Amino acid sequence: MYSPGGEDDGLYGEHGCEQDEPVSVTSRLSVKQVVTVVQSFGEYKRWLVSEIGFGGMLKLPLIAKIDLKLSLWVMRKVEVVSRMIVIDKDRKLLFTPEDFHKVFGVLCGNRDVRGRDGDISIRSVEFIKDIIGMNRSAAHSLKATEIFLYRDINESSTKMEKDCFQIAFIIFVLGYVIAPSTKHDYMTIDFWGAVANPELIGQFNWCQYAMDKLMGAVIKLKHDDEERAATINLFGCHFFFQVRQFTFSVISFCKVVCSTSIHSVCVIVFSYYSCCLSWTDIPSG
Repeated sequence: MYSPGGEDDGLYGEHGCEQDEPVSVTSRLSVKQVVTVVQSFGEYKRWLVSEIGFGGMLKLPLIAKIDLKLSLWVMRKVEVVSRMIVIDKDRKLLFTPEDFHKVFGVLCGNRDVRGRDGDISIRSVEFIKDIIGMNRSAAHSLKATEIFLYRDINESSTKMEKDCFQIAFIIFVLGYVIAPSTKHDYMTIDFWGAVANPELIGQFNWCQYAMDKLMGAVIKLKHDDEERAATINLFGCHFFFQVRQFTFSVISFCKVVCSTSIHSVCVIVFSYYSCCLSWTDIPSG
């Protein structure tokens, strides 16, 4: 089945393997959606993105589908408190916000996205939404931000237009890759204060924000398993778990032999694995 706005749905039972009573698995995470928009950017728009510390999003490979079977399997192996993927007693992989930075090239600043530094007035929020075009519906529409990103923004554009482009980009990539929700074309925005001033965006810890959302997704998944839910909606950047699991053992080798950055290694190796590996080898336990 195909899920509009996301990748591919799947019918999987416990541990991501097909069973007599399979569950439906959905996700709105879409690397393809982000890459498609980014491919339309000229040099100046790419510079604007790099200026706010999200240049890593410009280097994502075009991955048409995320293997939800693998995401489901890995997420069930995650221990939330210890922040660890436990494959078995001998194979345990820690992960941190810094690892998220290494994979996606997103900044880990010192400011808390949802802390006091991110406080903002309702009036300011409404102003930003009005400029970007997100005030035309009750929901925080990602389509509105996508439309804004396709606007002609160049060196001659006003500072307001440039700022709004950067704000729209953050909302867009968080909604589709870094912290997607469970609803199509919708983004739960609790980070307005962190994007209100584009000059300060890079000072916030977006990696910690993504990790917190992802841990919430793992907790929700475990609760759904206990309740034997018929449909499991994966949210958060479960894509990170796939990259982290398959690249940690080759990063050092690639850095030495290829002189390649960790970020480039992560996305390139994952792209290779996603195309070439068969997930039928994933153990059921």
